[in-house]
Amino acid sequence: MYLQQHPRKKKDDIYNYYSIAESYREDGKSKKRIISYLGALTPEKAQQIRNILKINISADTIVTTIDDLIFEDHWHYLGIAFLNHLWDNEWGLSELFPLPEETSKNRKKDISTGDIAKILTFYRCLDPGSYLNAVDWFKTTACDRIIGIDGMHFNESRIYRELTLIEQQKEKIEQWLYETLKERDDASMRMVFYDLSDSHFEGTKCELASPGRTKSHGFKNKRVILSLLVNSKGEPFSWDILEDYTADVKTLTGNADKWAQKFGFEKITLVFDRGMVSDDNLAHLENKKKYLYITALDKNQLSGIEGINSERFRNFSEETTEKKILSIGLTKYDDNTYYEDLRVDSSNRRHILVFNPDLLKINRKAREMFLKKAIEELKQEKQSLLVAKKSRQVKPTEKKIDAILNKFKVNQFLSYRLEPVVLTGNGGSEVNTFDVVYEKKSDAIKKAMLTDGVWMLVTNICETTEPEEYRLDPMEIIKAYRDKNRVEEGFREVKSFLKFQPTFVYTDEHVRAHYTICILSYLLDVTITNKLRENRIEGVSSVNKVYRILERCEIGKLGLKGEKSRMLKITPMTSVQKNIMEMFNCKYLGMNDYLKSIGVKKM
Repeated sequence: MYLQQHPRKKKDDIYNYYSIAESYREDGKSKKRIISYLGALTPEKAQQIRNILKINISADTIVTTIDDLIFEDHWHYLGIAFLNHLWDNEWGLSELFPLPEETSKNRKKDISTGDIAKILTFYRCLDPGSYLNAVDWFKTTACDRIIGIDGMHFNESRIYRELTLIEQQKEKIEQWLYETLKERDDASMRMVFYDLSDSHFEGTKCELASPGRTKSHGFKNKRVILSLLVNSKGEPFSWDILEDYTADVKTLTGNADKWAQKFGFEKITLVFDRGMVSDDNLAHLENKKKYLYITALDKNQLSGIEGINSERFRNFSEETTEKKILSIGLTKYDDNTYYEDLRVDSSNRRHILVFNPDLLKINRKAREMFLKKAIEELKQEKQSLLVAKKSRQVKPTEKKIDAILNKFKVNQFLSYRLEPVVLTGNGGSEVNTFDVVYEKKSDAIKKAMLTDGVWMLVTNICETTEPEEYRLDPMEIIKAYRDKNRVEEGFREVKSFLKFQPTFVYTDEHVRAHYTICILSYLLDVTITNKLRENRIEGVSSVNKVYRILERCEIGKLGLKGEKSRMLKITPMTSVQKNIMEMFNCKYLGMNDYLKSIGVKKM
């Protein structure tokens, strides 16, 4: 039975009358009949009758009051379900981990290694930097229903046991990612980006960590060095924590040999930062034949480059016009970048000179600032020496002044000499000290100004490179080096990975497993980022925005006072949430069939 509405028009107004009707079938045809005419009803009264009639239609329909309705608990749903879709449907990562019976011969495991890896990865994506541990976070989510596990078996001791098994799958995961990425988009694997970064360990000990200076947090007793290799879309396929690290430049050749053996590629273009450049490294890659490379040189490596002709930049300043820049033989790349292809030199390396007026301003302001700060400290040291109470020695004094110049990297721009000074101390004794006489090296500063705003790319890619699809023109080479920020984006995602809970770990395998978890979370993140670049959704500008939007869709547990039974329902999905689901082909996550399979109903 249902409430049927009968609109009636009288003059210019419409009046609604109601009746109770029911549907039935006769001779194979669907018909309806009026059981009772009710006449005019207020909207409130009409809705009350509808609610009463629902009781006869569905056993799930109840009549109650707001006061009797209980909202007992709630769990994050859509963000977890969405990542689960990416993990299994987009990347098939669960297949890379062993089944429970393959890792436990004595007793049946209640939760698989793959499920532990999946949960920890989702935790890293959705709650990075949280002070809650993974077990506490897990209890706030619907992971157990979505993954299909008993949440009672997800605990810290189980996490510890599975970390070793997770790390044992790293080689398999790397190989599978390389092959999958190459099969999906071979062009994205022609050029790969390599970089190093550092982090520090927060625990009490770590076998992989050693004392050293980090780039962002100064000296740390437990520094770790991370390596990462990504394709041209920023998707990771090889990573490691480096032991016995001494300098960036010493890591390249060993890793290059390892990648060639592991992945068996015939040819690949490797893009890496200038900090790894040395003549030996470039020669090693050239001799390998499998590697093409694109990198940049440091300022102190520019002077020997054939054809640089730095004298043409002598009169350049912050006001130099574009016309002047073009007149010295440079070509415009964009509004802030100009270049000249210096071609292949006698060493069979190709150099591309790049000039950026904004960088010129930065270089000159930085030099002026560091010179000013160095002179201020030299003045303080000079004053200290001239009021010394005890005699000073030449070598320690020179060492202290050299440290000031090294600190601000102005050794080549400032010179000094120590002139002996004899002071009279307390009681008439002699105090042998020095006066510091310093001056700017004008010629050195003018020479350095010739390369302000200039940077140099070096590559072994030229017009005769084979296969032909690996050949790049100067603009493509500049773009490739600029695109190395893709690997830097990856490092930003994993930089504080050792703060990642559940607890402090310190064994070699456990720490490496943590890094693997962070890389897998970055893989999911970059999958979302790349999709957003291809298809924009209004108001959704980043992966973090996606997570914040999806977290609003939750599962709630509802019940009635005095009743033991409870039901699970999800909050209605917003239009933006639906758009995200459609973009990633996972609209099913909000449909009845899927929700019913995990014991949940729609609102």
